[in-house]
Amino acid sequence: MSKLYRSAKTQPYPSSYRYGWLPDPGSESWAKFHAEVNEAVEAIASIRGDEDWIDPTIIELLEYLRDEPTASYLMATACRQNLTMLKTEDLDTDGVPIPWIPNATYFSLVCNYLLTWWPHFIDDDLVGLPFSGFTVGIDPTLPGSQLLGLPEFNEKMGAVLNKWHEFLGTEASAQGFAVEGEQWLSRKAKKSYEFDLWEKDSPTLPYWSSWNSFFTRQFKNPASARPIAAPDSNQIVNCPNDGSLFRWDWQVQADDTFWFKDMKYSLRDILSSPLPEQQRVIDEFDLVSLFEGGYVFQTYLNPYNFHRWWVPANGKVLFDPISIPGAYFNKLILPDFGGATTASLPYLTEVNARGLMVIETPDYGLVCCIPLGMSEVSTISFDDQMKAGVEVSKGQEMGMFNYGGSSFVIIFQNLPDKQLVFMDDQGNHYPQRPEGATNSSGAGANVTNIGSQIGVWYSR
Repeated sequence: MSKLYRSAKTQPYPSSYRYGWLPDPGSESWAKFHAEVNEAVEAIASIRGDEDWIDPTIIELLEYLRDEPTASYLMATACRQNLTMLKTEDLDTDGVPIPWIPNATYFSLVCNYLLTWWPHFIDDDLVGLPFSGFTVGIDPTLPGSQLLGLPEFNEKMGAVLNKWHEFLGTEASAQGFAVEGEQWLSRKAKKSYEFDLWEKDSPTLPYWSSWNSFFTRQFKNPASARPIAAPDSNQIVNCPNDGSLFRWDWQVQADDTFWFKDMKYSLRDILSSPLPEQQRVIDEFDLVSLFEGGYVFQTYLNPYNFHRWWVPANGKVLFDPISIPGAYFNKLILPDFGGATTASLPYLTEVNARGLMVIETPDYGLVCCIPLGMSEVSTISFDDQMKAGVEVSKGQEMGMFNYGGSSFVIIFQNLPDKQLVFMDDQGNHYPQRPEGATNSSGAGANVTNIGSQIGVWYSR
């Protein structure tokens, strides 16, 4: 197999948002990542004569891509257009080299190789989304985008990613913590996630027993690290997660249309599920009508953030939380060569894997919490205590992302006699469309810590 990929110009698209999971535009780390993957697959394919070494989930994915007519056609066409991109002169790919994906077999072999890839740094650039970094070879194409949006493809890909998430819970995935001063223990990385703030599995190397143990780490002292704003008052609105503000909106419609330049939130799409039993719950409580005309506050997380979520309001859980299946690599804004789907966040709230939990407060209406998966980071786990009818309080653990989730959406009910104003505890109003993350730090202009104030309810 040829080591074919192409480099490109470095001027970013206006829609590009860099939030720390993948290398910056123009970085040589991109090319090194693609070369490493290609060489590994080439070497393995040359010495293997059977399929016993391929994970069963990969075999199912390959059979689907080879044998199902629609998927086979879209995959073959996307691969053909991938080659066209590679041959196109002056193609602006946002500084990202495009990998060569010749066919479904190669695509599947790369996925098999990545099943034992732990998120690590190449020349100080994090490749935290290896599947996204690779699928950039076909997702800018129309047939590739269509393939990645098919429910059947996402079902097969979900099984592959679940297998990868299992690996991230093993001792082998903790290699990034094996050597002091390297990888996740480098001075730069430690500074990014504030090494001293966290509880460790061990006081000595490797500190955390697996990648997921690190990813779901707890604060040594939560009260001092992330104090809870106004713990006894729902008039003050709290942030459920660490992150940066992507945008907020109000008077959200039950039904709305997405456009390239002005993605709007559509409640009937967000508050929906392809699973009939989940849709029955959503319909039983008439969630779309309850939240119509309300407020949305959406944040995104970088790889160094705290990846657990805390209850943002005092009240009662309305129904057992649900985890809604969805797409992994589907995007609205194309091309998105950097693999960072942040620019499509409102759209992803409709189509991606996500959680759904609603809190009924006694004084400020309903609060809907939606932890949102992005790309391959899509494993969402609600705490066992979050059950229908249970009283919850601000700062109580709501759940966590097990190498899942890079966004959190919180929706507030429209109250006839009150108005919600999004501002921090210093009285600074949050911009409705703030500047997004554009560098490897992955933090935007408006950082929102878990438990902090993000809004205040006022009487009209």
